[in-house]
Amino acid sequence: MRRARVVGRTFSGAAWVAGALLGWALCAGASAAIAQVTLPAPEPPAMESVATTCADCHEDRVEAFRSSPHGRVYQHSGDYATASCTSCHGDAAAHVEAGDGSNIVVPSRLSAAEIESTCMRCHSDNAAQTHWQGSMHQRRGVTCLDCHSIHAEREQRSEVESAMRTELCYECHQDVRSEMRKVSHHPVREGKMDCLSCHDPHGSITTKNLRAGSVNELCYDCHTEKRGPFLWEHAPVRENCMHCHTPHGSNHLKLQATSVPFLCQQCHANTRHPGSLYDATRLPTLDDPTTGSNRIFNRACVDCHAAIHGSNHPSAPYLAH
Repeated sequence: MRRARVVGRTFSGAAWVAGALLGWALCAGASAAIAQVTLPAPEPPAMESVATTCADCHEDRVEAFRSSPHGRVYQHSGDYATASCTSCHGDAAAHVEAGDGSNIVVPSRLSAAEIESTCMRCHSDNAAQTHWQGSMHQRRGVTCLDCHSIHAEREQRSEVESAMRTELCYECHQDVRSEMRKVSHHPVREGKMDCLSCHDPHGSITTKNLRAGSVNELCYDCHTEKRGPFLWEHAPVRENCMHCHTPHGSNHLKLQATSVPFLCQQCHANTRHPGSLYDATRLPTLDDPTTGSNRIFNRACVDCHAAIHGSNHPSAPYLAH
């Protein structure tokens, strides 16, 4: 008879088969017993218990918090140990016991550094805050609470309502508000852009919190036809769009820093054409129409040099086509 050797001992084939069947039966019975076990219901989230206590006195704040982005994130994160009012306000037990409004952290009363430390406990790994440390706003003592609402319901992608973003920036940048009211402007007043279209309030690697590596790269996002490369290039254009344009608003056409041809004459003075400046102080008269400036009306530089941003025409080294 064939025999099986297991760990130095021998069993007959029949005994081995019988043992295997017995083991299978025991495992099946154990599985059935486990399947019949009813798991206990999970304990209520800590957030709910803490919020219920806080709602006794701060019902409006608690209800607003539940529907805010912070509240929604906490309710779906499963991390209930930190998902409550105590995340920012500290332990509420001593506050309730005192009964006089003390023993509680009020973020709006903290210093800028303390507010930043509180918010960065959760937001430090957010790419949006990568450049916050050392940014212009951070160095000047602007805090998260100056722009963001913690409890109120806001749109999903930001704690600042889209319609309020521009007005919020204007509270500090009132010079920009004035420029935006000028005749030529980006469509911010029309609601097609806001300050965040070009600037990152949390900081960036470039000056003025720009959302691009340079002024030109930012402008090219919308004005792609000006990007080039061109066969004949206009050097100031390649350097910086702001040599000729002011970004926030102007009373001249196309956001020009000043009118043409005086804009051109700031660099092209006394070259090829008469160098008399366009100052509009000498107007032609009926007695002598020739006394007026020959560039006051309809004789701007761009009437001939139309491809002012650059040209690919082989016969246009002076940007005429």
